[in-house]
Amino acid sequence: MSSVSPALTFPAAGRLGRLSAFMCVAVAIIGAAAELALVWVWLSPDTVASLVVPRLGLGHASVLIDGWTRFACFAVSMVPMGVLLFMLRQTFELFDAYRRGEVFTDDAPRRLRHIGMSLMALAVLQPMSAALIGTIMTAANPPGQRILAIGIGLGDVLIGVAGGLVLAIGHVMVEAKRLADDNRQIV
Repeated sequence: MSSVSPALTFPAAGRLGRLSAFMCVAVAIIGAAAELALVWVWLSPDTVASLVVPRLGLGHASVLIDGWTRFACFAVSMVPMGVLLFMLRQTFELFDAYRRGEVFTDDAPRRLRHIGMSLMALAVLQPMSAALIGTIMTAANPPGQRILAIGIGLGDVLIGVAGGLVLAIGHVMVEAKRLADDNRQIV
């Protein structure tokens, strides 16, 4: 439960309330779409061949896309997806509290820190899972034709930087709340 001081709540109406309500809907749609897309991709060998194989840089390699391989790759894909869904849940809960006018609560900085840590984890997990998926898809190849490709793009770096920023904001909010509480006790 969040501990909310009546003096620190905001009216739910206004720009923040409208933005937060919109973000709650958007985050819920994004979460559902991400889950459905992941299942859709790994269910179809043709989709894997046309979307996943080129994205991993395996276009000219011999890859195995049988049921077992797709299941194993789906399982690997679920690791970053689980982190993404956790982050989206934290984001939804944060915006839902803002929508209700609960802005300066103990929950807000905690959720921001969870979002930041999730983004930083995604920055590491996405390239690692892509490398593992490429390895699984080429594992049946003869020696010398198996591929382990690790690619770190600017997007991965930016996700990590954004995660660090959100994490720092969460820590700053904790300190600001502590200072406000200290000042309130002095007066």
